[in-house]
Amino acid sequence: MIVNDKLSKARSILEDKSLSLNLFFVTREVKDGIAKSAKVVDKYCFKAWRSDVSPELEEFFVKNLAKQLDKVMESESYDLVPYDVISDDLPNKLYAYALNNALSFSDVVNNQIIPGSSNSITSLSDVKNNLWAYCLKITGPKGCFLMFRKLSKGKVVTDQSQTIKEKVSSYFDSTTAELKASLQESITFDDKLDCIFVDEEFFVFKKSGFENIVGLEEEFHEAANDVIDIVKATELIEGAEHIEALLKESKSLLKTLSNIAKKGHHHKLNPEEIDKMKDVLHKFEGKELKTTEEGKLLLEDKNDVGYFVKLLNDYYKQGMVSGDFYGTNGGRLLPVNY
Repeated sequence: MIVNDKLSKARSILEDKSLSLNLFFVTREVKDGIAKSAKVVDKYCFKAWRSDVSPELEEFFVKNLAKQLDKVMESESYDLVPYDVISDDLPNKLYAYALNNALSFSDVVNNQIIPGSSNSITSLSDVKNNLWAYCLKITGPKGCFLMFRKLSKGKVVTDQSQTIKEKVSSYFDSTTAELKASLQESITFDDKLDCIFVDEEFFVFKKSGFENIVGLEEEFHEAANDVIDIVKATELIEGAEHIEALLKESKSLLKTLSNIAKKGHHHKLNPEEIDKMKDVLHKFEGKELKTTEEGKLLLEDKNDVGYFVKLLNDYYKQGMVSGDFYGTNGGRLLPVNY
């Protein structure tokens, strides 16, 4: 699907001279009564905090937004595709994601930012400790759209006492040729964007930033742990703890297990499936899946985990037209019309 009319709508709003721009800082906190370590996807509370901006800063935001949108809209090579946890690694893609999939983040969009019902800040220290992202709300006669960008508290300097691990803002005084600490509150904005929101739909420019902003990484962890629990419950695998250990350090494994959860292949794990896995791995990798004396699949290290997860994710695929074989973690299940 070629980039659609909703992006054109956002661009046309930017062109209107009577547009208004509002800046919101988004904070994230654990909901009351829920422990930080709890395995609950919808455990965070997002809040929006409004801040006035100067004409110079407003001009900076509008110019950069226009530049990013023009880059996409002026290129015929950009495609719009449904968001997937793992997708084919091709350039010039935008991902569409419906707001109703965004769990608790939908509240900050629908009930705070769009109606303008958020509180105002009097100091950056009001939001620094829980700062999560910032949002621009662009409104004109043709409607409104939102832009989101991930933002950490490391981008903020306030007049509070600095610890050795915190950054200190500074400026160069040309009259004394000295670099001096700035005692004013400051925040750093760049010229990038992670996603925009138009008519109940996100358009994702940077997947990692978007996934972090709306809390998809929490969802990935829940899905990945569910896959591990179901695999362990089959009692066909020995050494599943190696999957859990590797999951703590590998974002790639996290996404792959989430993709398996979405496709549901882990529910089909049985002795026959394991036999198929052995055949496939030997055919394409020339390797043997380890087994115990009882016939269980044995995982002893990260290489064993890598092979098993590949096989569980149906990594090895065959083209229906060419008949050629491919290796990819991506791929969406398609309906078959006979």
